[in-house]
Amino acid sequence: MNIGQKILLGIGILGLALLTPVIFYTFGNSGPVDFLGDKIGALGSPSTLTFISFCMIGLMAILGGGKNGSATVISLIIGCLLISTAVDISFMMWFKDLMSNIEPLSNHKLNLLTGVFILLFGMFLSFAKKISLKVEVLALVILPISFLVGSSYAGILPVGENGDNFNISMNEGFSSLKGMIKEKYMKQENVQNYVSEIEEDESLTEEEKVEKMKELQEKIEKLESEEEMMARLKKENEEFKKTIKSQEEQLKNSGWCANSKDSSSQVRKFSEAVLPNQPCVRDFAVSLVKEEQGAYYDVNRYTPGEAGLKQICVLHYHLSTNWKYISDPTMIRNDYYSPANRTIAIGLAGDCDDFSILNASCVESIGGVSRIMAGFCQGGGHAWAEVLIGSESQWNRAVSLIRTYYKDKNKKLKPNIDKDGAYWLSLDWIMGEFTCNDDRSRMMELYTSAEQLNK
Repeated sequence: MNIGQKILLGIGILGLALLTPVIFYTFGNSGPVDFLGDKIGALGSPSTLTFISFCMIGLMAILGGGKNGSATVISLIIGCLLISTAVDISFMMWFKDLMSNIEPLSNHKLNLLTGVFILLFGMFLSFAKKISLKVEVLALVILPISFLVGSSYAGILPVGENGDNFNISMNEGFSSLKGMIKEKYMKQENVQNYVSEIEEDESLTEEEKVEKMKELQEKIEKLESEEEMMARLKKENEEFKKTIKSQEEQLKNSGWCANSKDSSSQVRKFSEAVLPNQPCVRDFAVSLVKEEQGAYYDVNRYTPGEAGLKQICVLHYHLSTNWKYISDPTMIRNDYYSPANRTIAIGLAGDCDDFSILNASCVESIGGVSRIMAGFCQGGGHAWAEVLIGSESQWNRAVSLIRTYYKDKNKKLKPNIDKDGAYWLSLDWIMGEFTCNDDRSRMMELYTSAEQLNK
């Protein structure tokens, strides 16, 4: 058994395990379901557990289990058909109604238990060697059906007053996943429309629907994380109110890149959005750093000297304190990127992608080398710009100067060191800090201007 099969088997077993509290609930013991409800809320309901379980079992079956694919297919078909007689599935209600009229198959509790057993046993047989098709049919079809027929005539768990007093619905399970989305976002028309599209799209499998709901939740978590960081940034800069107000007035009256507002095309590559050579972008950056005059370069070309470090501080301070965070209108679908000149024209507004693009453009326009990175954490995906500082000694000098500029001797400044040992300074919402980069193994480079070094 290879690693892929082991992973798929684990997913399938976990899916079956999620049905255990459902079975207890079906037979009148709601303890496990109540426990899960206290821990994870609506996600612990019988309907939701059944929905998620079906998705996980289906994933294992579709992508492949053991060597005996026929055992997987037979168990999936028979097991799911029996479970569908006990669980409300919109497109299978006709089958549930039909089976309810057949006495041996009208006991929903036994059908559910037998269906789960078939799935489990079929999973086992799929990894067994030299099992004939006849044996598989006997074990997964004939014997389970015979058990149901015999149980019906023997009166095991008869359907009576309390025989089927449970209700499990796959539709309800999907709906509870919508509860993952916070109420304030569910009130937004574009979110409501998107969720409805997912729910009604018959071309999507249940697994794909769940995945799209998770992706939506991740994007909302990313939005909240960045809004929280912006609020913190504004709070930290309260003491600079007069300076910020002056800068805002300067922006309002300057009309930088005004003609760029007319562009209607959507840019989907960072390399097309970073525009350091646009005259209005260059003029905008220069106007901000002109009070810190001097050559950007240090001894080595493209690494900042003292004047360059001060110019980086001025640029980032101005952009971060005047930024208005607004997510893409396509937040729930695919991102698009605002070119630097357009972002300047509209008055410094957008999401993390747009902020990183403008930082990179301004840094490059005054002589620096920049790159845009992506990271991942509980708040979802995130992008930020970085500027090349150079060697470790250059980094240590930069830390001292930046702390002096911000009048904070303890300011957090964490480097990002590349494979060549070069130090990079984060230009995230707060300089030197990473908003969203818990898993450094998943960090990736989205764009770099390092090719300038070869010119």
